[in-house]
Amino acid sequence: MRLNLLRYRSRHGGRLYCPSATFVSGYAPDAYRLEVNVYRFEPTAPLDLTPQPEPAADDRSGPPLSQGYIFTLIATVAPEYCDPATLDALATIDGDAWYHGQNLETILNRFEAQDESLPAEVGKNIYYSMQSQFRAMGLASPHDVVLTLPSMWQFVTRGDSGTWRSTMVGPNHARLELEQPYNCRFEHGALHGALEAFDAVDVQIDHVQCMRDGAPCCVLDVRWQAA
Repeated sequence: MRLNLLRYRSRHGGRLYCPSATFVSGYAPDAYRLEVNVYRFEPTAPLDLTPQPEPAADDRSGPPLSQGYIFTLIATVAPEYCDPATLDALATIDGDAWYHGQNLETILNRFEAQDESLPAEVGKNIYYSMQSQFRAMGLASPHDVVLTLPSMWQFVTRGDSGTWRSTMVGPNHARLELEQPYNCRFEHGALHGALEAFDAVDVQIDHVQCMRDGAPCCVLDVRWQAA
């Protein structure tokens, strides 16, 4: 992820605000689709950390891919929640390579089986720690984070990874729609951490609609105060 965040800035000239950007996800076999037309992972599966060829950022076909850097961060911030076999597997990761998204989903769901709040806590800690990478992209405020997320998601994921949409609905108040296949509790926490990395306080994220309940997308109502 670190490498591609820097490429993102180079490609888009620093800041890029996309208040309601939408990127259409590509093809995946019908057997792996939900009714809401999003790629579906198995809850868990054996880890297969075989690097995958990197498709172009705008090629949203094929299975979702996650960059190795996110796995290395998980091993750094949450080693106590990983079993020895998982830690051994994560030690082989190339941070710049791409891996089938099922691996990330498996690890996150294993966390959730230990504690329902754990994916959000891990996501929060990871993205809070990435302030320097965000600032290198030209982001300077929680507002910047919210409005850049849709295009950032497009650039730091590959394959049929779905979409994010974001809109500011008032001062320090945003609405985000997540139509994507990964553990939404992790993404919820990641958003929280990214906002706090830019000194947002009293962050409140209300998960008002969830794909786990059959909704077409997750909807997050997000409010915060400036420090």
